[in-house]
Amino acid sequence: METSGFFIAYMYRSIIYLFLGGLLAGCSIGRLTKMGVYSELPPTEYLSYVNDSSVNIIDVRTVSEYEKTHISGAVNVNYFGGHFMDDLATLDLDTNKVTLIYCETQHRSLFVAKKVYAMGFRSIIDLDKGMIRWRKKGFPFVGDTLQN
Repeated sequence: METSGFFIAYMYRSIIYLFLGGLLAGCSIGRLTKMGVYSELPPTEYLSYVNDSSVNIIDVRTVSEYEKTHISGAVNVNYFGGHFMDDLATLDLDTNKVTLIYCETQHRSLFVAKKVYAMGFRSIIDLDKGMIRWRKKGFPFVGDTLQN
């Protein structure tokens, strides 16, 4: 019985952290948006940046998600990998370039926007509703076409 009590407390605490983290991410995203550093674009507008070879494209999903489908030209830096900022720093990306970020549903990328801003990136564009919407709307991707 002790184990189940621990599990319930752990789950409760995790839910609170996720909720508070979401609130804090929203506040920070609002500030970044007002500063003109962060924006969310629907797939049609995002595609025009994807086709521009002078942008950074960062897929923040897990390696297995990335291997199944990803946007051409994207580098994979797993947000859940435990050392996101260190992994991103090793890529030596130009912080002055427009930086596209995306995840599967746009939940992780909101947190990532704050982190890449803290690393000096000053033009961050997030894919509205993430890769799931991108595939659903029929936009091009690398990987298994059955993932639509």
